[in-house]
Amino acid sequence: MKYPKLVEFGHNLRVERVRKGYSLEKLGYACNLNPTHIGKIERAEMSPTLLTILTLLEALDIRFEQLVTYGKE
Repeated sequence: MKYPKLVEFGHNLRVERVRKGYSLEKLGYACNLNPTHIGKIERAEMSPTLLTILTLLEALDIRFEQLVTYGKE
């Protein structure tokens, strides 16, 4: 079972990654993360750690609010 908020986070991460022009490989290189790991986060197959989230935010130069809409429904 996939959790809706995790699915939302992964979808928003993919949207931001593509919008910034990053492939999974390029973002993985920028974050020092395995591209497969990032893909699993985007597909909500894996829940990212706080350190991973912060690393992704820094590499994409975005705010946390751009990945979640919690409380904005």
